[in-house]
Amino acid sequence: MNEQLPVELLSDAFNVFRDASRKLEEQYALLEDRIDELSIELAEKNKAIERTRRLAAMGEMAARVAHEIRNPLGSMAIFANLLERELASEPDKQRLANHVSTGIKSLDNLLSNMLLFASSPEAKLKPVDMRKVIEESLLLAKGHDRSDVSVRAEFCGQTSIMADGVLLRQLFLNLIINAIDAMDEGGSLKIRTRVVEDRQRYMEIKVSDTGRGIRKEHIDRVFDPFFSTKDRGTGLGLAIVSTVVNAHSGFIDVDSVAGEGTAFTIGLPMLREYRI
Repeated sequence: MNEQLPVELLSDAFNVFRDASRKLEEQYALLEDRIDELSIELAEKNKAIERTRRLAAMGEMAARVAHEIRNPLGSMAIFANLLERELASEPDKQRLANHVSTGIKSLDNLLSNMLLFASSPEAKLKPVDMRKVIEESLLLAKGHDRSDVSVRAEFCGQTSIMADGVLLRQLFLNLIINAIDAMDEGGSLKIRTRVVEDRQRYMEIKVSDTGRGIRKEHIDRVFDPFFSTKDRGTGLGLAIVSTVVNAHSGFIDVDSVAGEGTAFTIGLPMLREYRI
């Protein structure tokens, strides 16, 4: 019996050693897998950093180019308007000049979107009249209006708010142009404002159309920069809308049914400090 004891102890020690070795091998394998995962994550993060740097450089370059283009574009807009007036007695030629003005307005809106996207703007808050902002936005979108699209604006109650009028005009201009473009066979565009007395008092602005709508799988991406379902879209319009809303510490919701239309609901806080 005593002679068998060392053998049993040796066997037990061997088993313990074998189990420990197996566990070490398992841990080592897990460690190797984790190192591989971390290496992949690091490579992806390095790519993302490099992509961000390139995008930042492109944004800076785009902003400079946009500024350079805007100066001659302003002169072109003035000359096109003068030409339209001069051709008042020649409707066919005046229509051609009108096409030039419309193209200039589209380019100007694109440049404005690029500059806003590149600058990540902060809202300079001061008292503004939302009625005036929306009416001016509709006027700026005049080159995009169509005879088969009716536009109606309703203002319920108070329309004054602390906001950045310049940014809001760009916001509504993008929403209006998007809505008109979405109504291939005509329809109606409605803009409605009202003050909501909730836990936080805010102004609600609803922009709705009867256009083609947005497919369910695209809803979550409509505010992503450079995402567009249009063949010639830049994908910046709604990204700018979201940026401006965020700059005002507001919120935006989208409700859409494919083939029936889309409604964007914006909420802007009413009680804000005056800031220049």
